[in-house]
Amino acid sequence: MAIYHCSIKNIGRSNGRSAVACSAYRAAQKLRDKETGLLYDFTRKPEVIYSKIFLCKNAPAAYADRETLWNEVQKIEKNKNARLAREWELAIPHELTFEQSKKLVCDFAKILVDEGMCVDVNIHWKNNNHHAHIMGTTRQIKENGKWGQKEKKVYKLDENGQKIAVLDADGKQKIGANGRKLWQRETVETNDWNKSDKVEEWRKKWAECCNQYLDPKNQVDHRSYEKQGIDYIPTIHEGYAARLIEKRGGIAERCEINREIVKKNNLLRTLRQQLREVNEKITELLGEKGKQANERISRLLNRAGRTAHQRDGKSHQPEREIIAGDNKPAGTTFEERLSKLRSTGTSGTMENESLRTGRTDTEIKTRDVREFISKLDADEQASAEKRNDKIAQRRDREISRERQGAKGKYKLKAAEQRTTGSKGKGSNRSL
Repeated sequence: MAIYHCSIKNIGRSNGRSAVACSAYRAAQKLRDKETGLLYDFTRKPEVIYSKIFLCKNAPAAYADRETLWNEVQKIEKNKNARLAREWELAIPHELTFEQSKKLVCDFAKILVDEGMCVDVNIHWKNNNHHAHIMGTTRQIKENGKWGQKEKKVYKLDENGQKIAVLDADGKQKIGANGRKLWQRETVETNDWNKSDKVEEWRKKWAECCNQYLDPKNQVDHRSYEKQGIDYIPTIHEGYAARLIEKRGGIAERCEINREIVKKNNLLRTLRQQLREVNEKITELLGEKGKQANERISRLLNRAGRTAHQRDGKSHQPEREIIAGDNKPAGTTFEERLSKLRSTGTSGTMENESLRTGRTDTEIKTRDVREFISKLDADEQASAEKRNDKIAQRRDREISRERQGAKGKYKLKAAEQRTTGSKGKGSNRSL
């Protein structure tokens, strides 16, 4: 079964990282960091089976070289807390072949390129761990091939779209050099790559790309269990170090937590299956109860029809044929039979109302059916109450008899004790 994983992280100077070193590790190549002069050699990594640079529009052709690209990135990102690159860590479904996996990752990389990034794509083909690393630049490239700005200053606008003036202590607009009026400004980003909505959009696109290669029953979803409305407990990311500990015979805390989560989810799955079976049983019982109610209604209708026929003495009308095994008159609907029952024996007001309004038996409204069913339910409830009362009375009589029996035994025992005591006293007197 395919597992969804799309982790998006930043690579920055604030934690002492190097974009050149990260690229060398992911591509299993030897690259030199011109800023520090260090040479990073990871050519011994065996699992990297595909590496490629995808350039965006306006990017110089020289950036197709991995070492050149990331050294230029570090040259433009000079701040000590600068973000050097953004990384997408993607789990590749195990159902896919290598060619399918390569096309899948490249399709997603082209989506990022179309947004204005240069991306560095690497596929790692480990046992039971097929995944890809994509490093993307954080700046767009201008038409002249130069790096664009991450942020820019713009005029701050009010709710009406008008510029907001810079005021002095007297509430008047300040005047700057050369007699120019001063307006408030704010810093805005030149793209939306740092917004949380954009991260969610990338995650969704990766899921859509994966689902193009997966069977409908193995489709993945980028949303969390909570957003999907599923009450399973999500597992945590184990990572290479935890799996290495387990491989060496140890017990990794992250793997142990995931095993506990799997047990709990299996228990939830079992309970949900049991609930489904209970619901099916209840539905089956309700169906049987409804069938019994329909049979009872049919018997009542037949009995009322025969009573009405005998009372009216309409011998010129042939008696309706009874369908064998169905116990109801042939050629009539439920509403017609119910109308006959109400008009002949169950409700005299129904018959009078039909005569006054000119309604026929086949024009019985749905509310009449509901009223009749309600009456049947009331009769059933009254019978149940009578049965319960009889059971309660029988129980009270049994309790009373038990109390009387216990009281008789107590009296008999007391009499025996008195008799024994009197004999003892008589023997003492004779001595």
